Amino acid sequence: MQRPPLLSVAAAPHIHDGSSVRRIYLWQLLMLVPAAVGGVLAWGPGAARVLMLAIGASVLCEALVARLRGRDYLADFSVVVQGLMLGMLLHAETPWWLILIGAALMVFVGKHFFGGQGSYPFPPPLLSYAILLVSWPGQLDVARRLVAYDVSFPPIAPLTVWRSFGTTGGFPPGGLLLGQQMGGVGSSMVLLLAIGGLILMLGRYIPWRTPLAYLAGIALSAQIFHLVNSAAYPGPLFHLFSGIAVFVAFFLITDFSCTPVNPVAQVIYGLATGFLTVLIRTLGVWPEGAVFAVLLMSIAQPLIDKIHPQPVVVEVPAQ
Repeated sequence: MQRPPLLSVAAAPHIHDGSSVRRIYLWQLLMLVPAAVGGVLAWGPGAARVLMLAIGASVLCEALVARLRGRDYLADFSVVVQGLMLGMLLHAETPWWLILIGAALMVFVGKHFFGGQGSYPFPPPLLSYAILLVSWPGQLDVARRLVAYDVSFPPIAPLTVWRSFGTTGGFPPGGLLLGQQMGGVGSSMVLLLAIGGLILMLGRYIPWRTPLAYLAGIALSAQIFHLVNSAAYPGPLFHLFSGIAVFVAFFLITDFSCTPVNPVAQVIYGLATGFLTVLIRTLGVWPEGAVFAVLLMSIAQPLIDKIHPQPVVVEVPAQ
């Protein structure tokens, strides 16, 4: 008869509030589904192909790792959620081979290279997407790859329009909020993602300080640039609703393996990441600065997490 282990070691975080990893990921999956369905309705069968291939390839890679390491990594649904996130970052015409490479990078490099669930320093879907974006920028250029789609809005990403032509014309905030922009399958469905994120915060399935601080950092930074030169720099609403900012805020920087635990550190981390997002968008080479802002701040996250109020020590004189 096999004796039970004397010490059970679980993945971080170790502060327990009664919820389980499986339950958290199931709720995240549920909140991602509306945006994913919206992306399929907007971009057609190609979007469904991308999502199914990304999820399927991710699960197969995870099953291979589980077999090699003799552990069950599929029970918590984390790889399903991460595969869906990767698919939502990619556009509807992403080549099949690029999706397979992205799934392999996400599971083998972004996740298990660092030790698996609870050990990776970067959000695996975002790290994989960044590698693909740098390695095959032409394949992920939505203006070039989605040129055959008949859309009611300018057929180019709004951030690219602003960086290339210095204008945000044709992209009203209401249209951006409803997902009327070129982008990934689901990652640009701003309203649906925001509703899902708010539900996750209310249910305490994600920390609420980090996403709100991140969005506040974007808004404040964009407003500063806008006050300096309103003709050259768009206002906060354009930055908040363009690209993947809302997707990052509620579903990527809230990964418990990558976000600070201490409340003060969560606010600092979110504000700094939001500021860096706008800075890269404004002055950097890549129009979508959220990808690289999160990866850079994830490096500093362990140090930021050490920032917390110190206990007050009062010396009591001896009687």
